[in-house]
Order: sequence, then C-alpha cells, then structure tokens
Amino acid sequence: MTYSDYIKTLPCLICGKNDVDPHHLKAVGTGRRRELSKWEDYTIIPLYRQYHSELHQIGLTKFEDKYKIDLFKEALFILAKWSYNEH
Repeated sequence: MTYSDYIKTLPCLICGKNDVDPHHLKAVGTGRRRELSKWEDYTIIPLYRQYHSELHQIGLTKFEDKYKIDLFKEALFILAKWSYNEH
C-alpha cells in the first residue's frame, strides 16, 4: 500500500468522515509528473472535500486557527504511524 493509499483509508482530521480528499501541505508544483512518488506526498493529510476546499480558500493559518489544529503536526503523527506499522 502506498502512502497516499493509506491516507485515503483515514477519516477526515476535522469531521471524522470517510471518503477523504487528500491534501498536500507542501504543494507539488506545476510541471511535475503527479503519478510519480515525491517527497511532498509525505505531507498529505486526510480532509473531507468540504474542508479541503475551505483550506484552499482561506489559507493554512486561518484554517488552523478556525479548527484549532496543527496540520503539520498531524501529518507527522500520521507519517510516523504509517512508518511504524507498514515498514
């Protein structure tokens, strides 16, 4: 199972719903082949589509303030858990 596949199995960090739309905290950038693995893939977090869209609209700082969450910290916890369990 790839890391992005693993993220898709997790509930949304905000509402707990399944069927998430993974969000890269570190943007992949344009002109890159998205199907190839890259280090930015390890900054993916599980967000329900509604929250993914909202994050893009209001920005990371406002989103984190609104929901009282540190998304990079959550991303690190998710990566650590995956690394421990899968590798």
